[in-house]
Amino acid sequence: MNPKKKPAFLRQEWFRHGNIRKKWLKWRMPRGNKSKLRRHFIGKGFIPSAGYGAPVETRMLHPSGLGEVMVNNPQELAGIDAGTQAVRIAGAVGGMKRMLIQKKAEELKLRVLNPRKIEFRMKTKEKKETKGENKPEGQKEIKK
Repeated sequence: MNPKKKPAFLRQEWFRHGNIRKKWLKWRMPRGNKSKLRRHFIGKGFIPSAGYGAPVETRMLHPSGLGEVMVNNPQELAGIDAGTQAVRIAGAVGGMKRMLIQKKAEELKLRVLNPRKIEFRMKTKEKKETKGENKPEGQKEIKK
């Protein structure tokens, strides 16, 4: 959530590399002895350095402006402020506990940054089919 516009930090001479351009858009520090980019010549691009950072107040915030709180179980939702913090459910949390966390967060009106649609299919006795039940009535087994 940095309000300042940063320049694109591109690798040195990224424009020379045609079809493999995506690889060359990733920043690498120029190390050449005669490199114009390393020596900060005008018109050769920008190097990440001090002064491009975000303000201290917004540094560790989510782009929505809320602070992130990692949650592993529903009990950890108790001390979270809905106005200034948002919930991120840990990746190691399983489906059942994730569902409980999402329901409790909804009750407390907390924002979940990584929600998932969770559908649980309950196993019922009706769905379990045995060998004899799926045959239509009137049919008999034919023995050869």
